[in-house]
Amino acid sequence: MMATSGKKLVRSKSGLRMVSVEEKDTSPFQIQEPPWIPDEQCLYCMKCQAKYDLVKRRHHCRRCGKCFCGPCCSSKVPLPRMNFVDPVRLCEDCAIFTRKENEFFNKHLKALMNGSNFSIMSPQEGNTTSFCKLTSNHRNLLFSEEKPDKENTKPTVWVHDPIALQCIQNLQIQTVETNVNGHAIPKAVTIHYKYIDEMREVTISVNEDSTKKQSTAWIVALQKAFKLLAENRVKEQP
Repeated sequence: MMATSGKKLVRSKSGLRMVSVEEKDTSPFQIQEPPWIPDEQCLYCMKCQAKYDLVKRRHHCRRCGKCFCGPCCSSKVPLPRMNFVDPVRLCEDCAIFTRKENEFFNKHLKALMNGSNFSIMSPQEGNTTSFCKLTSNHRNLLFSEEKPDKENTKPTVWVHDPIALQCIQNLQIQTVETNVNGHAIPKAVTIHYKYIDEMREVTISVNEDSTKKQSTAWIVALQKAFKLLAENRVKEQP
């Protein structure tokens, strides 16, 4: 096990994973490794029903933990939601789902972390302009007066309390006319979220002085992040 910059390298039977040292820094998008179905309970492939023998061996999908033959579990796909360092073996169904899901991690999550400028309207804190971005541990939305200084040569001025991503209860997207491809272009998003023991809301609108493409991409990314976390909550319900 090796730790660096708040991360540690751990080895499991599924492969090497780079995980957070502190639980508070764990991404809300992370999912746990599933328990593997024991070999003695797997006499046949759970996809094609082929019987295992000395030639046809068992393989476990790293995402669902089920047991398959080689041809039914041949895909090796990056699985950032489990923090694997290298692509891992997945069954056909999990491979299809994971490839679609990886667009969020490769594109939309980066857009949220890069941030953009917006106009902010909040009943509690009034109207202002802000640079909005997602923290590196994917847990909180931050609102600063301007884009944080990477060199730390001047203090950051915060214009709104952080919003925990997991406290968001609902999003309302406002759109303008569709683009040439027929897609609606978002111009604002109203976030309804829990703050201690009360419900609050804040409206984040595309700033006319900002790069509109970057700002609209940020709103789209936030919508996809909320949908992914909502799906997680449904799966975790007993």
